[in-house]
Amino acid sequence: MIVSTYDFTVAIVAIFITWSLYTQFLGKPTPFRSLAENAYIGVGMGMVTVINIWYMWTEGISPILRGEYWMLLAIILSIMMFSRIIPKYNYIARVPLAIAVGTSLGLALRTQINSNFILQVKAMIIPLWVDGNLYQTISNLTNIIGGLLLITFFIYTTEQKGPLKHSSQLGEYVLYIGLGTLFAQTFMGRLSMFTGYMQQITDPQWKIPYTIGIALLVFAASIIMDRRGLLEKYG
Repeated sequence: MIVSTYDFTVAIVAIFITWSLYTQFLGKPTPFRSLAENAYIGVGMGMVTVINIWYMWTEGISPILRGEYWMLLAIILSIMMFSRIIPKYNYIARVPLAIAVGTSLGLALRTQINSNFILQVKAMIIPLWVDGNLYQTISNLTNIIGGLLLITFFIYTTEQKGPLKHSSQLGEYVLYIGLGTLFAQTFMGRLSMFTGYMQQITDPQWKIPYTIGIALLVFAASIIMDRRGLLEKYG
């Protein structure tokens, strides 16, 4: 199989950075992990800088050149943000910050009300019985009963005693089940990402020897440096 120099270089660098980052499982800082972290942050900042400059050109300067002079206000507000690096004039940055935060909060509030309140209420308005579909019936009953129990758990304006006490305790268990499910989904998602990336650095097959070899080299070097007390010096 013929592999281009570009693809080969990208694959080797990706494999080396991957195993360098995983040296954190040794429990000690290593020069490989430090190199990988610094490279990752540096490349990320470079990409963000280029993307932001391109965004300023396409969304700010280009419209001004086309005659949309009201975009000068956005440019001025953006420049005012840099006053934060000057202690004497950092108060000037409060104006664009207030505009940005207020606008973002207003836009987010609209979506939050719809997604976290209205849609949640609509999700509870479902039929208790679905003819011919026992699974959907059980699912609807679980959602309705679990939701009502959770609501009683978060009632703090009255003393929880009698039926309310028992329902709030059941609501607490429902909350634990929900949080446990979310944690399991997060773990499985991270595991899927790990599996997918391992497939990426082992497919096609010509990458496998390099993946195994670089892993052995990085971990062996880290262990040797640890035994000789060099990790504290170079980590």
